[in-house]
Amino acid sequence: MDIYEELKKLSYKKQTYFRWRHDLEYDKRKEKHSEQELCRILGVKTLNEYIKWEQSAQYRELVNLVLETKFANDLEEVYKVTSEKARQGDEKAIKLLLDLQKRISEVNKANRSKQNNKSDEQESAFNDLEL
Repeated sequence: MDIYEELKKLSYKKQTYFRWRHDLEYDKRKEKHSEQELCRILGVKTLNEYIKWEQSAQYRELVNLVLETKFANDLEEVYKVTSEKARQGDEKAIKLLLDLQKRISEVNKANRSKQNNKSDEQESAFNDLEL
């Protein structure tokens, strides 16, 4: 699941707030807006409505996607460092690298299985439609 695809399902204002709150803007050269500037952009006096939204299940699911992405980036960095140390002969790094590779393979296999099940469900739902 892609965070940007999920954000498209939200209203423009919620998308804007979430991107601001979690620093998800594409153009990193731009300085982050202040709260006052964001209020002006959203056409609101305060961010209270959005702060309240932060307590919702919908918001938490989006945050989980952001954290999952950050974790994947961190994992990539750990993998690079560990791989380099393993190539230099560090025994602990070699064991960790093999364990990481095993776990990554397991996760990828589980993800492929989920995607296949989802495709099967969608296909089944389509086949169940009466014409």
